[in-house]
Amino acid sequence: MRTFSRPLLFIITLLFFGSACRTFVVKDVNYAQSVESVLVPTSKGEVYDPRYALSFNILPFQYQEYKDSSKVTIEEVRLIRNEEGYYFITANGFSNVYVMEPIKSGLKLKKKIEVSEEGLVAPAFNMRAPFVQLIDVETSKTFNLTEKGIQSREDRS
Repeated sequence: MRTFSRPLLFIITLLFFGSACRTFVVKDVNYAQSVESVLVPTSKGEVYDPRYALSFNILPFQYQEYKDSSKVTIEEVRLIRNEEGYYFITANGFSNVYVMEPIKSGLKLKKKIEVSEEGLVAPAFNMRAPFVQLIDVETSKTFNLTEKGIQSREDRS
């Protein structure tokens, strides 16, 4: 009887704790950052956003744009996060906006959106739910973006 009661007690304990530790999920989370972050890279390419405790290296983005990452040539990095949690990243001179998906200890490219053949002159992001709005202040071009690409564009010049 004694050998039977211990395994039974063990199984009951496992069932109790197994049902008590089910996954806890909160739905309808809005990840949007309403204001863009303007980040200045270090000489090694590291950028850090103290407001959202995010840091990464910009050199892989620079390599995607210019095929050169031997030294940092980017003065400012523009970053904003949409409602679904994707990061939108660009910089002066970039032809693209990089939509990055957060993964464990990294960022994974979701979509590379070409917005300018000659490169952005003075980009700025705004949150205009459900879009991330990109404005090239110098050229007055405006793009409404999602993680899927350009939804609409406007040239105010």
